[in-house]
Amino acid sequence: MRRSRFAEFGRLVRSLDDRGNVAIVAALAMAPICVAGLGAVDLARATSAKSQLQDALDSAALAAARSNATTDADLKVAGDRFLQQNLALDSSFNLAATSFRFGDNGNVLASANVTVRPFIAGLLSNGTMSLEATSEVVRASVKVEVALVLDTTGSMTEGTKLSDMKKAAKDFVTKMEDAAKKSVEPDSVKISLVPFSSTVRVDSATYRNATWMDQNGVSPINDEIFTTSSGTQHANRFTLFTTAGTSWGGCMEMRKAPYDVQDTAPSTGTPATLYTPFFAVDEPDSKTSGYGQDFQNDYVADGTSSTNWRVRQGSITKYGGKKNGTLSNTFGPNRGCALSKMRRLSTDFSAIRSDIDGLVADGNTNIPIGMAWGWNTLSPNGPFADGVAYNTPKHQKILVLMTDGENTISQRDTPNDGTYAATGYIWQGRVIKSNGQPLLQGATDETRTAALDYRLSLICTNMKAKDIEVYTIRVQDGSSSLLQACATDRDHYYNVTDSKTLTTVFQSIAGQIAALHLAR
Repeated sequence: MRRSRFAEFGRLVRSLDDRGNVAIVAALAMAPICVAGLGAVDLARATSAKSQLQDALDSAALAAARSNATTDADLKVAGDRFLQQNLALDSSFNLAATSFRFGDNGNVLASANVTVRPFIAGLLSNGTMSLEATSEVVRASVKVEVALVLDTTGSMTEGTKLSDMKKAAKDFVTKMEDAAKKSVEPDSVKISLVPFSSTVRVDSATYRNATWMDQNGVSPINDEIFTTSSGTQHANRFTLFTTAGTSWGGCMEMRKAPYDVQDTAPSTGTPATLYTPFFAVDEPDSKTSGYGQDFQNDYVADGTSSTNWRVRQGSITKYGGKKNGTLSNTFGPNRGCALSKMRRLSTDFSAIRSDIDGLVADGNTNIPIGMAWGWNTLSPNGPFADGVAYNTPKHQKILVLMTDGENTISQRDTPNDGTYAATGYIWQGRVIKSNGQPLLQGATDETRTAALDYRLSLICTNMKAKDIEVYTIRVQDGSSSLLQACATDRDHYYNVTDSKTLTTVFQSIAGQIAALHLAR
């Protein structure tokens, strides 16, 4: 009995001894766990502080680069001031050192060092943790003027092409806006927007009385559509709009060759350089013309008993007569003017995106007139004269063309051999072919396309001669030697078979342009 009690006592002692060992082990294990936990806190604090330091230094470097500092000492004063304003770390962090200086190429080189006493180092010693950041800003940046020339012809309504183009173009504008915000130069990015189909449309209220418009009908192309069997009648198109009881829609015609492929400044001294308002002539009354219903744009009574279609069509006295329907951009003198208005060079990126969002698609393809007006927005000559002078140092002019179709001049089985467009009627001979001869009635579709292609090639050549950088994007199966040759080089030409990839293409182009502005 006594032995049993002694054995039981021994077991109890051994049990207490084992429990003590566990407690000791647990206590010893707590130390590294606490150290690890405090170390994680230190890492999180350092990561957050490093990010804040980098952002603040980037902003300070940009601000210092924009200052008028010309010496390292002045640059550091400006940089330190901006860094202190932007850096928002708590009192446990100490801004130990900063450097703002000019590099060999004039760039601004910045660095900053922040120290903090971490929990672990603080427990074990008087050690500190050092955080560093560096930044480089290209001070001598390039300013860019970019023309977005976008195809808004009827074929863009097929599938999702129009919506895909809108998204891609808006994202392009946003990326360029971001680049502008990082640039050290004010207004470093300006963008124009030129939607086109068979014509281009400007704001009629703004430019109705512009001096570069043919206000008096003196341009040699003005009277061509009013030719009768007995000769030419002089007509002021603006006057005819008023007589017809409607206003000019803002659409434009191509200038007479060779000015259709040049940016020669418009001048009343050289009437052919003036810009002519688009005016779709009233076509002969169907019932008396002898051509059935083929004349689609018969919007006013001819007011004559003549059976000669040219007399009936060319009369300028009929426009105050009885209308055959409600005049609009699909019927009347503005027929074919259903496209969206263009915007000249602007830094209002929000408004440009809004314009892109509102683009509509209608009409045939006339790439030359789209390119001509894209060039007009970049030109220092006119009609807007918004662009800086050609070859101005640290400035670059860029045009981005996107199209999904081939150049087209329509055919119809009437004496006009087609509908009225910015090229006029084909019988006017306003489009000059590669052999120097005018395009005339009876030409095949292929010949018509080839003639406009030739005008496009001349525009591209002339623009590139003025050091305008040209990107071309073709949204269509196959390839186009014409658009490839139009681009500055092969790397500036993109052939897209799926419109859903347009965003990637536009972002690639924007990235190339944006690389001119900020270096990290």
